[in-house]
Amino acid sequence: MSMEIWSLFLTIGLSYGIIEFVLFQWILYVRKKFQWLIVSKYDENPKLSQEGLDKFIPEGYDPHIGWIRKPNTTRKEQGKFGITTWSINDKGARTNPKFEEKISNISCYGDSFTFCRQVNDDETWEHYMSKLGNTNVLNFGVGNYGIDQSFLRLEREFHKNKTDIVILAVVPDTISRIMSSWKHYYEYGNTFAFKPRFILKNKELKLIENMINEESKFKTYENYLDRIQESDYFYKEKFKKEILHFPYVFTILKNLKRNISIMYWVTIIELWKKKDKNISKIKWNAMKIIMKINLQWRLKLYKNKEATKILEKILEKYVNFAKINNFIPVFVFLPQKDDIAFIKKKYNFYQEIEKKLSLMEGLCVIPVTDQLLSKNKIDEIYSDDNEYGGHFSRVGNQNIASIIHQYLTKINNK
Repeated sequence: MSMEIWSLFLTIGLSYGIIEFVLFQWILYVRKKFQWLIVSKYDENPKLSQEGLDKFIPEGYDPHIGWIRKPNTTRKEQGKFGITTWSINDKGARTNPKFEEKISNISCYGDSFTFCRQVNDDETWEHYMSKLGNTNVLNFGVGNYGIDQSFLRLEREFHKNKTDIVILAVVPDTISRIMSSWKHYYEYGNTFAFKPRFILKNKELKLIENMINEESKFKTYENYLDRIQESDYFYKEKFKKEILHFPYVFTILKNLKRNISIMYWVTIIELWKKKDKNISKIKWNAMKIIMKINLQWRLKLYKNKEATKILEKILEKYVNFAKINNFIPVFVFLPQKDDIAFIKKKYNFYQEIEKKLSLMEGLCVIPVTDQLLSKNKIDEIYSDDNEYGGHFSRVGNQNIASIIHQYLTKINNK
């Protein structure tokens, strides 16, 4: 082979090597700023922060359900209208000011839209329902819960807090959460969030228990990864397809629009910060990409027979548990702002299963979405100004309380 050809190959090789090196450095830079761009070297087997674990384990770890709000804890967080505060009472429920000593006829289980993040204790929809019904509506919502975890908590703790009515309320994205055993495979960077999940076996539910069910197992979690990956739907369907590894040129090309868009916007945002420019108009652009992808997963999973059947079967267990324990089981979808926006433009992607569930004997389904769609000023009912919208605002929670209270009043009058 002539020297000219060798020289050409060498030039091509060096050029490619430089491109790979530059890409790798850029990828690492973006990953440090934005957890959703994942890299094999760091995210396939992420190192769990000991400092983070030292805080998480006493404040939030639950070996059975994965995580929980611990009794007698409190925290502040930012909302649209300033700093808000939440607190948990000795029952493990969110504090309900002025109603703590009243009899409880209603209890609520679900995710952060049930817990009501980004508002104060006296601005939750449970608090407003307490005012409407003159009863202490118990709030056992926990952030990031799937309906599977919500039911498991109800099943474990109802005997301590019996009520005549139980409300199970979750965001439509619960369809994704019930397919997960480790949130890191769907919600990258959420590395402490190991959880149980139900699977279908012979057309019936089988519980796969939380595999990190002892504090010590966090240090050896890699020993359980094979089983976790086998049970987690998103490991192969999402995580493995989006993780970047050598050769970076080709793995970036596999999801070109996603990867380049994230890298571009994170870099622009960081450059603007260094130049002291106002980033308020563009700070959401990187996360907007992720929210659109997550919405697409919801759309896909509501057409997935296995996912919808698991959701349906969990609610069947809920109804059966209600019959045994003599309470009225209520189910509510609490849509995020991007759910509402999509439905207004196109179609209600969870309407079919909501209608199917409304026909389930013994289950009361309250169609909150229909009434929220009629609101002209949708921004007022959410706590953030971006497309995602955050959680319900004080006004949003007043609306939810009113809708649910009206339906429950109809039930009681029958």
